[in-house]
Amino acid sequence: MKNSMVYYGIIALGVIALAAGAYLLKSATPASPHHISSYAALAAGVVLLIAGIVGMVVMKPKTAGK
Repeated sequence: MKNSMVYYGIIALGVIALAAGAYLLKSATPASPHHISSYAALAAGVVLLIAGIVGMVVMKPKTAGK
């Protein structure tokens, strides 16, 4: 598996976490508050997105010829 595929997977997980956090934030009511889990999902999504993008930029691809 290539390194870039790993980072694409990390970015995809970040997008899913952001979507889950937005859904929990939108669906929270006084009867069933999700405020802690929604903010945690949003934070995890942002961290995963940043980690995926930084990992793709910083990591250099391995050369196949050596």
